[in-house]
Amino acid sequence: MAKRPADQLSEVDELRLLVAAYVAAGADESVQRVVTAVHRLSRRLNQWYDHQLTDLGVTSGEWAVLGELARGAETGPMTPSQLAAAVNVAPSSMTHRLDRMVERGLVSRDQDPANRTRVLVQLSDAGYQLYVAAIRDADLVESDLLASLTDPQVDQLAELLEQVISGLDDAGL
Repeated sequence: MAKRPADQLSEVDELRLLVAAYVAAGADESVQRVVTAVHRLSRRLNQWYDHQLTDLGVTSGEWAVLGELARGAETGPMTPSQLAAAVNVAPSSMTHRLDRMVERGLVSRDQDPANRTRVLVQLSDAGYQLYVAAIRDADLVESDLLASLTDPQVDQLAELLEQVISGLDDAGL
């Protein structure tokens, strides 16, 4: 990730100023320290991921399809409707996305042998290789991000974040 200019506030200093503003408006400081830090981290990682995808020539929507198909490799191909639902887009948008991905050789669309009216989509070898390369590149950056933490701290952080995420459904968020 790019270094900041010397006259610019550090990420932590900016974070502290944001939290102070929220607390001055009546927010709970401990809650805002966590939520604002997670939001800031997510935003910075998403910026890096977007740059990485641009370098690979893949849109975030195409990446979502590659990820769904890679995760579902054990269960087999998916229909365009299943993919649309999984990545939360309209079926017509998925059709256009898949058209571009087929043209680029990232996925294949084949007739379902069990139901000739249905089409099945699966990753091509090139699509899977792109997926693997992107994951490996991201893992290097993500590992560097966590390098200042010990292994037990990384495990504890992961457990705490998983606990917070599991509460999203309970909170109706």
